[in-house]
Amino acid sequence: MTDTAPAWTIIAGVNSYASFAEAHEIAATRLFSSAWSGATSLAQAQALITATSLLDRMRWQGRAVAATQSLAWPRVSDRCPHGYPLTAETPPAIVAASVELAIYLLTQGQLSSAPVMQRMLGDSMTMYFPTIADELPKHVRRLIEPHLRASSANVAEVLL
Repeated sequence: MTDTAPAWTIIAGVNSYASFAEAHEIAATRLFSSAWSGATSLAQAQALITATSLLDRMRWQGRAVAATQSLAWPRVSDRCPHGYPLTAETPPAIVAASVELAIYLLTQGQLSSAPVMQRMLGDSMTMYFPTIADELPKHVRRLIEPHLRASSANVAEVLL
């Protein structure tokens, strides 16, 4: 027997922003969370880990508290001296966003992609995207926007 936890075990701050207790508490307050309550513990864990992984890809304000931490959060301001503060908390909005995204993933099965439109004119075909789709649901995007470097998927950040 090894001393490591199974891959699907939720460890808040290591592979998920929310613990199982926090996730259950948040999901219990949501109207459309039947996909969460009807899912197995394994599916819930997989959804939380996947949601956290998706959120970790975002470009967040500030920098990680420690270079050795496994997740992007907790973070401190870029202006904060290195080594100070020694600890910080992950904002409740990030924890809630990870649970909301996990519920969404359980409900939808996957993130949606950009819709493609096609038009045929004689022998030529035109393909285009009528809108730029954001991979995150709007309610999740609104929770995390205040913490992002660029507030929208449609806004570019210029680094000099």
